[in-house]
Amino acid sequence: MSVRGRRIAQLVSVGVVAAAVGFGARSLLPPFADDAFWRAFWSGPPMAGLFAIGAAAVAFYPAYRSTLIARENAAREQWWKRAEWALGQAGSDNQTDREVANDALVALFDEATETEGKMIYRTMQNLQDASGVDSEPVSAETSSRWRWLPWVK
Repeated sequence: MSVRGRRIAQLVSVGVVAAAVGFGARSLLPPFADDAFWRAFWSGPPMAGLFAIGAAAVAFYPAYRSTLIARENAAREQWWKRAEWALGQAGSDNQTDREVANDALVALFDEATETEGKMIYRTMQNLQDASGVDSEPVSAETSSRWRWLPWVK
């Protein structure tokens, strides 16, 4: 069932329950409901208090939902910060840094979305293929094409 279908089913069920409660409350009240006390109750401050409680309950749900969304967004932002660090370490020239990044990316993979998981998988695949990264760098000054110059050692 889709989200919209569930929402409609919830609204219909709340309406049915509210109608049943209203019918039951009306049938429980004897004809003295037109008494001055009841008229004052239904049109005075007690009913206003009940409406205020109902309005507070209605206002609570969006506030609670926005808090959940903000918390989830903060968690995703922290995940991205960790992923950014690990991906930065993955391109390091140091083998140890790359191994630490590999372990971090494996741990981050569990919480990743499908697109993020593909990105992490591809980065880890490239890490495994980077066998020549730790080779000694060759300086332009000492390369073979400059050997014929007497002042280059």
